[in-house]
Amino acid sequence: MGGVSTPTPVGAAQRCNVDWRTLTGEGSDEPRSEDHVTASTAQGRDPASLRRHNLRALLRHLHLRGPTSRVGLGEVTGLTRSAIADLVGELTERGLVLESGSSQQQPGRTGRGRPPLIVSLRDERAYVLAIAIDVDTVRIGRVGLGGNVLEEMTTQHEHSPGDPTPGLEQLARLVRELVTTTEAPPIAVGVAVPGLVRDEDGVVTRAPNLGWHELALGQRLRESADITAPVVVGNEARLAALAEHRRGAGRDRTDLVYVSAGVGVGAGIVAHDQLLTGNTGYAGEIGHMITSPGGRTCHCGARGCWETEIGADALLRRIGVVEPADRQAELERLFDRAERGDAEALDAFRQLCAPVATGLANLINIFDPGLVLLGGLLRPLLRHAEGELRHSLERVRGLPELPVELGSARLGEQGHLLGAAEAAVSSFLASFE
Repeated sequence: MGGVSTPTPVGAAQRCNVDWRTLTGEGSDEPRSEDHVTASTAQGRDPASLRRHNLRALLRHLHLRGPTSRVGLGEVTGLTRSAIADLVGELTERGLVLESGSSQQQPGRTGRGRPPLIVSLRDERAYVLAIAIDVDTVRIGRVGLGGNVLEEMTTQHEHSPGDPTPGLEQLARLVRELVTTTEAPPIAVGVAVPGLVRDEDGVVTRAPNLGWHELALGQRLRESADITAPVVVGNEARLAALAEHRRGAGRDRTDLVYVSAGVGVGAGIVAHDQLLTGNTGYAGEIGHMITSPGGRTCHCGARGCWETEIGADALLRRIGVVEPADRQAELERLFDRAERGDAEALDAFRQLCAPVATGLANLINIFDPGLVLLGGLLRPLLRHAEGELRHSLERVRGLPELPVELGSARLGEQGHLLGAAEAAVSSFLASFE
């Protein structure tokens, strides 16, 4: 791999999934705070374990906070100057970081003496593959350590409802095409899917809009694409929430709810800096909470699910488009019409406000977030009908005194992809040796 060291996967469960607690540091040997990764958190360990902990701490800080001087790394870790030099030296030898002189004057410096050495990640060689699967599209990209998207492509999803084989063959083809053009293989792979993913083994137990059931997606992708790196699979909305919390509109916010609508509707909840997963990893399936008892039949088999009222098909119905041959193309035309001020398109978004507000009010009253971020087609809803949405929300709120900020997801369509990348990086760090 040209000097970049990768962890050796052990066991099928480790190869296909990562404990969701490792995404935020809980339950792992990574510190939970992103800014204060002190060495004291690893006291009492054997030297080899302590060294691994410190190497991971440096990589995690560089990944989340960017290039940092040796002095800065010492300040956030509490390690000595010689210890930092030793650790940076090892990471350099392994092809993960590089050092260069600073071109910027640090505050308080007089201009004399040698400029500080800046440690940065070698993202071109140390990268993850991120895959975001949707009903209609597949997005795939190379994302370097540090979150920089190096290469990205989007194509139509060649899936057959109920039969994952055509889609898996397409994914394997895309992975091979992307990897063969690079100098080194990926250090990990992350996959975001619109469905339920079991924490225990990373199996997609149910993806109603794709017709998938009990699909060992990670394992089958490893086999079909000949991937040797760890593969982690997660629900798309929760991964997007993770990305927004680390790199988007929710950065430095301790509590937030992320809601995204497309063909389906999903959410990710961050409470006290921790991504909520639930007992089995299914937390956040808010698209299937019943908001209209006895309403339309959902793909999941229930009636009156929230996604039947605010998802892509519900929006298109409001302009008279039912069972479109190309849903994505119809949505893009609708968004374009709204941008041009078309009255029918704008009215379609306004009609969506009441059912959207009903679900948001439930989430706000349950989780009491400081911030609610809207993604997917809810972003243009906020753009074109913010006043109506806020008015509808105020009208249905049971506890209006709860302060909450309503905002747009900053990462947009890249949210799922960057979330998959973050999960892959966390998997790499959790098994880094």
